[in-house]
Formats: sequence, C-alpha cells, structure tokens
Amino acid sequence: MESYVKDIEILIKAGARVVEVASYEWQRVHAIVAEVAEDMEVEWYSWSSVSGLKVWAGNNFKVINEDCTMLPQVIQYYLEREENMFLILEDFHPYSDVNSPVNIRYLREMMRPSSYSGNFRKAIILSAPSKFVPEELSKELPVVELALPDRDTLKILARSVVKRYQDECFEADITSKLLEAALGLTVMEAEMAFSKAIIRNRKLTEEEIPLIIREKEQIIKKSGLLEYYHPTEYLSSVGGLENLKDWIKKRGKAYSDEARAFGLSTPRGVLLLGVPGCGKSLIAKAIANEWQFPLLRFDLGKVYGGIVGESERNIRYALDVAKTISPCVLWIDEIEKGLSGFKSSGRTDGGVGARVFGTFLTWLQEKTEPVFVVATANDISALPPELLRKGRFDEIFFVDLPSAKERENIFAIHLREKGRDAKKLGLDMEKLVKITEGFSGSEIAEAINEALGEAFYKGQSDLRQENLEECISKTCPLSRTMAETIYNLRRWAERRARSASPEEPQEVADLGEEIPRLQQEYINPFIKKSDKN
Repeated sequence: MESYVKDIEILIKAGARVVEVASYEWQRVHAIVAEVAEDMEVEWYSWSSVSGLKVWAGNNFKVINEDCTMLPQVIQYYLEREENMFLILEDFHPYSDVNSPVNIRYLREMMRPSSYSGNFRKAIILSAPSKFVPEELSKELPVVELALPDRDTLKILARSVVKRYQDECFEADITSKLLEAALGLTVMEAEMAFSKAIIRNRKLTEEEIPLIIREKEQIIKKSGLLEYYHPTEYLSSVGGLENLKDWIKKRGKAYSDEARAFGLSTPRGVLLLGVPGCGKSLIAKAIANEWQFPLLRFDLGKVYGGIVGESERNIRYALDVAKTISPCVLWIDEIEKGLSGFKSSGRTDGGVGARVFGTFLTWLQEKTEPVFVVATANDISALPPELLRKGRFDEIFFVDLPSAKERENIFAIHLREKGRDAKKLGLDMEKLVKITEGFSGSEIAEAINEALGEAFYKGQSDLRQENLEECISKTCPLSRTMAETIYNLRRWAERRARSASPEEPQEVADLGEEIPRLQQEYINPFIKKSDKN
C-alpha cells in the first residue's frame, strides 16, 4: 500500500488538483487517502449521494452536512473552502458520463489553476470501482488503479477478522498457504470467505483452504471472463507428443529457487497450433497438474462489452486476477476466435478490438509474474503476426495427427480409463491402428465410447473387436474431409513451429470433391501448389 500512498502524494505535490483512484475496495482507498492526508497534514472528507458530506475525525467519520447530496453542492463547498483539504467523491463515475457535461466542466475548471506549487495541499479524489475517464478529461486526469490485494494485505485482513470473532471459541492459524488460497479476491470477498470459514467450521486454518477456494471459484466464475478449473488429466493421459511433454517437464523445473539462483527466467508460455482434436486442450490441463498450479480458463471472446470502456476494463481485470493468483496456468482455448476482427477494429468497433489486443500483447511481453500462458489455435491464418514473434511465448509447437505408435498409445489410455485392457479383451491392436489411419485422438476416444455403447445395447458381456471395427468404419475423420487444410497447416509449420511429436506425421488422403467442403477449403484450380513457404 505504501507505493500507492507515495504515488498519490507525488501527484498532488506535482500539481494534480483531481486524481482518480480506481478500485472496488473502498476500505483500501480510504486507508490510502488517510495516510496521504496524515503525511501532508491536512483534513480529508468523504462525500456520497446518500450520506452527504463527512469529515474523518481520527477513528470514524463525523457528519458535516447530511443534506449535501447533490454534486454541485459539495463542489461549491470545496471551492469556497480556503483551507487545505482532500475530498473523496464516492462512486463518481455515474456523474461523469456524456450526459453530465456540467460535472465534467466543473472538474476541468478545477484542473486548471493559475499557478502550481509544491506546497499545494488541496485536491479531489474521484473514487470509482474501475477506471472510467471521460474523453474530455483523458489528457488531464491522472489515474491510480489499485491491484488486487497481495499476501501482506490479506494477512492484515485475516487478523482483523480473527480479532472480530475473538470472543467466540475457535481455532486460528493464518499460514502462507491459507493466504495464497485467497489470492485473486478483493478485500470484501476475502473478508466474507474468512468469516464464513469461522462461522461454519469454527476455525480458520489450512483445513479451510478448500472452502476458500470454492468461494473464490464462484466469485471468479461470476465475472464471466475466467473459470477456475480442477483438472484430472496428467501428462500420462496424453498419447504421444513426447517432444512437447519433455519440454514441459524441463520448463517446470525453472520455477524452483535453484533455477532462479542459476539465472533462469520464469517461463512465459507456449502456443499450441495444429489439427483439431489432437490433444492441445488436454495438454493445457495436464501442465497445471504436472506443475501443481491453479488452472484458469480465459475466454477472450467474453471480454468485449457494449459499454464504453467495458472491454478494456474486462481485459485488465482478467489479467490482474491471473497475476494475483500466480503462480498459475492461464489457458486460452482457440485464441484466434477471441482475436478475430481486430484488424478491422478501427472501422467496425471504434478501435476497441485493437486496444484489447494491444493490452494483451503488452502484458504478454512485459509480465514478470509467474503466469504461464497456454494458448491453443486451430486456424493459423487467423492469428496476427505480432502474436507469433519470439518474446510473446517461449515456444510454438505444432500438434499433428497421431502416428501409428501414438494411436496405439491413445487406444491403451482410453481403454484403461474405461477399466479395460486390450490384451484381456483379445483386441487386435495392429488392425485397429491400421484402420484408424488419419484419426485424431478425440476421434479414437469417441469410437471407443460408441463401441462400448453398442456392446451394452446388444447385451454383450464386454467390448469386442467387431464393435470397435464397426464404429470406426462409420467414422469419417477430419483428416479426410479437411485434407487440404491439414496439408497447408503442415507446410506452414515446417519452418515456423516446433513439432510436438518425434514421430513422422500421418499421411492424409484427400477424397476430392465427393466430400462437401467448407468455404475456407475451396482453392483456385488455376493456381498450382508451391513448395515454397
């Protein structure tokens, strides 16, 4: 909190007559302003449209004028006072929209004093839950955004909650693991979670971590931007992709204290490109389990909102949560869909898409917190070149169709998950691997599920070879319907990405025009294929 106190104090001494402080946490805002006021030896006031004007009297507020509920009234009071003072205008953002030109003009007038002095001790603090700067004030209004509380802040809060219930008999042991479980919550949300743990279980110890995490999951999910995952998949659940799995195991060691002492940088992330259904999303979940990190799924498409400034606010909030919860894995599935249309953003949405993309790229490049980003993409052509350059991600991997050896491994994994063993069932694995040429991992998994269903419906005692062969024969794999697309993916990845598998790629058969094609698959018959990239 000291850094925010220093920032605001410097702004005021530098001549800022109005400062916006963006945070949902009014308690922290009040504490910061109180400390600035004490350092600069001035009184500070708070105003809201409900409770009127109050002054801080050391331990609590003293009401000055409860009828002063209109903004012009309190501004007039502020202008008439010759004494030094700080005035917090609570929840000011509704008063500064495009429909309130008079209020905006009030602020602009106050921002333009005749002279500046380092001894200046009078300022207005605009308090708002999130950053909201009208266009007219964008070049004059300094903004301080409070990050979500860190471990030290949460420790102060937890002790305060324990003290509140000190007359009741309960057990308290505030450890670093307990505080880490609450990272990503606001002060009010964390206070509620700690209080619920005490009231429900009569203690606040590490045993309450699951309760706090459940509370955090609901709050994070409520935002609609992030989802807290509890993955059950491990790297052993992934068939093949040995190059990628080996890379992940090595990178995981870079988070240790020994690695930092050795001079290794914190891993930034990985971009997984390739054929749909071949394990990209599965790998994202497996990384979180392999490293024992929380997994956050980020839906970039939900960032965009209809209110001015909402999209930019959403992207900042999501990234702030990820930074606060770190170390963690931030999983962005099908990232190309969330970034679609940003190139035409200036013509279609006033530049919102471009600004959101710029914010994300800057964060990806400059972040110092241990947030490991796993982005997956199926359509390479839709990805902006800026995302692919070195520095954004540690590595770009191409995930191709599984080879014969990998398909056998995938069969074994999915049969094992169903409580079956290929040898005990007497399955001809060599034949199954042969007839699934060109199948993705998800298509093999679906064939096994369907075959189990057929065996059950027919009243069989267990799964048989003919059940699998029948279901496989009815499946038209993606590699046949989109052979041209997969060919282009491979050609692109040859020199631009690293192969996730050491195996030779599975050949795909193009069945020609007999199979309906998607619009993006049609090609110009008069243009010959080029071997050049």
